[in-house]
Amino acid sequence: MTHHNAHVANLRQQGAALITSLIILLILTVLGVTAMSGSSLQELMAGNFADKSLSFQATESALTDAEQTIEAWAVQPVSDDTASNGVFTPNLFPPFENTAFDGAVWANGTTYSLAGTLPVGQDPLYIIEEVDFVGSSADYRDEVRRAGVIFYRITARGTGRSNNSVTMLQSTYGKRYQ
Repeated sequence: MTHHNAHVANLRQQGAALITSLIILLILTVLGVTAMSGSSLQELMAGNFADKSLSFQATESALTDAEQTIEAWAVQPVSDDTASNGVFTPNLFPPFENTAFDGAVWANGTTYSLAGTLPVGQDPLYIIEEVDFVGSSADYRDEVRRAGVIFYRITARGTGRSNNSVTMLQSTYGKRYQ
């Protein structure tokens, strides 16, 4: 009987080793899957950050382009509601923080001058609005001939590689006219 009991004990030990190794294998599999999903999440986060950064840079390029356009004007353009001269009248649009995705508003925008050169989903756009005029002096003739500084509000909108990453920037730019 002793031989039989030793044989049964030996069989139980072999079964315990199999179960232990299966449990360890299951734990290692769970750890591996968790590590893989963590890496995938980090890759997505890095891609989103890159897209956001590209969107900001594209918008900043459009803003600079608009400032250079204003600086190149030899004479002050007359602002109107259609921007036929490149400048809209003040406060024509609703607040831009509410119209970032409004295609009707941005259909009026001017496309960045180097359109097609940026690796973005849509070329950046900008809108120039005349905001204020400050005469060179208190002389009414300066007001009549518009000699002084005219301030423009520039609003630029750009996207990253995907159109899901949108950046809007605004600046105020003053141009002196004689």
